[in-house]
Amino acid sequence: MENNKNKLIVLITALIVVVIMLLVIIFGRKGKNGKETTVVCTFNPLYVMAENLLEDTGIRVVNMTENLTGCIHNYQLTTKDMKAIDGAAVLLANGSGMESFLDNVKTNYPDVTVIEVAAAHKEVDNPHLWMSTDYEMDCIDYVSMALTKRFPELKEKIDENAEKYGEKIIEGPYEKKLEIAETIENSARSIRCICFNEAFEVFTESMGMSNIAVFSLDENELPSANEVAEAIEKAKRCKEVIILIEKDQVFHSHKISGETGAAVIYIDPLTGASDKDSYIEGMNANLEAIEEYLK
Repeated sequence: MENNKNKLIVLITALIVVVIMLLVIIFGRKGKNGKETTVVCTFNPLYVMAENLLEDTGIRVVNMTENLTGCIHNYQLTTKDMKAIDGAAVLLANGSGMESFLDNVKTNYPDVTVIEVAAAHKEVDNPHLWMSTDYEMDCIDYVSMALTKRFPELKEKIDENAEKYGEKIIEGPYEKKLEIAETIENSARSIRCICFNEAFEVFTESMGMSNIAVFSLDENELPSANEVAEAIEKAKRCKEVIILIEKDQVFHSHKISGETGAAVIYIDPLTGASDKDSYIEGMNANLEAIEEYLK
């Protein structure tokens, strides 16, 4: 009889512990006014990362600029954006100057935890870290640690998701990038690049290639005639030059390509697609374009 009583006490205690843990998880995921907890991301590359890291956690991931297909330079917050941030637990931002509004957010929404992805690589001047699989892996580790600090009850699941997502990148674009870098090194080809997007600078350098000119087409800021002329002169002094540009911007490269014979390669800056597999698929496509050129 005494043994049965002890077993019953143990069972009841265990049930109480389980109920408490469930309550902590349920109410721990409620934001202001008991609403669903959200993580707001400033633009697509961060949204894709957060969707993978927070899969099956019960936390809602919001893409603040879901209709924006480019980078978030010079973006101005709307009333809708401010409402989303005000009700969020976390704002996942790129940082490193990408979001001009970030200081105002920190001042006006002190209860919102701001995670800046670029803090994973403070020594890198170019904020487009996602265009390098090496940097992206480090950013995933950094963001997952920051999220588990904010949501400690979800640490096990977030860590599991981070490992799973990291493995997909390693087995896909990361390995492909290593193969390309090895091919270039072994062939002793001195490939010089002209990038019509600052993000492509990170992409080319990740494979060991050098850039002789980097232009930004954000906000319709076209390179000047002098800048184009300088790039042409540099290209003429190189044995092998390639131009990296977005497909819908290719007309900007006609003059350089026409005067130097430089090959034009279409690259996606990966700021448009926003489903969970879009980063891996997009980066694989970019790397395949480089592989095709090297054949």
